Amino acid sequence: MEPASQNRDIPPLDSKAIQLYQLIAGQYCDKYVSNFLIPQLQKATKKELATLEEWQTELDNPLSSLQVFLGYYGFARRGKDRDECSRTALKALNQVLETQSIQELLEQPDGTQLWEAYEAECQSKSRKSNETQNRGLVQGILELAQEIYREDKSGSIATWLVDGVDNSDRLEPQFLRIVDIRGVGPKSTSTFVRDIAFLYNLERDIHPADRIYIQPVDRWLRAITEYVVPEPNMEKAADWVVAGKINKYARLAKVSGVKFNLGLTYFGQRVVRDPERFSSEIKKLLADAT
Repeated sequence: MEPASQNRDIPPLDSKAIQLYQLIAGQYCDKYVSNFLIPQLQKATKKELATLEEWQTELDNPLSSLQVFLGYYGFARRGKDRDECSRTALKALNQVLETQSIQELLEQPDGTQLWEAYEAECQSKSRKSNETQNRGLVQGILELAQEIYREDKSGSIATWLVDGVDNSDRLEPQFLRIVDIRGVGPKSTSTFVRDIAFLYNLERDIHPADRIYIQPVDRWLRAITEYVVPEPNMEKAADWVVAGKINKYARLAKVSGVKFNLGLTYFGQRVVRDPERFSSEIKKLLADAT
């Protein structure tokens, strides 16, 4: 395979780097979708859907969109408490909706009722609600949905992201609005908007400057820059620089930056597992492909 380069000011990619982009954005992206993404969407919503088109329709529903954020993305920073917090938030949401519709909940002025239900669920299990850490997230994500509902009568966070790109090709305002919710970090937000961009096939419609927001930077992405970004000092680069470089060279390798990121998540978590093994697993991946 010949090195890819479209601009003499951009260092070319060698054949091994191109191969890594293609392998990870191909088979490993597919594995992420079937083993991580779809099962988590199913778990949060209790819907046994399989195709991306079905999930697009489902996530246009404000309740499903809220369930997915609370059940999968919102508590990603909680470490060992992540699953318990997510389950508690979903139970609290279900309890609130026993006496009202999702539309009625979205019409309320704030998200206090959901937080109170979360607290009650914690008390029933003799667990601390950890208000300092969790109230901003639980109440704040519902308040975002309520804010969206007041604007468009939809209330779907996923639809709001898609509409923002469709209307202006920008993603930064929506990204910053989610990050502004206390307790929701930039990496969790990037993971959410990355997956929405994949599910709705948005990547090409997003302004190039805003594609850094659909490229969450974790230890696996930083580790692979040595092999797929032919530029010096990447180990010291800021997250947004790493994200931008990966997007740029993924385009040169003729693959989707989003699919590459998805595939690398699977490759890191399910194949490499231990960062100390990253180099040997990359070598093995290339050897097996030849």
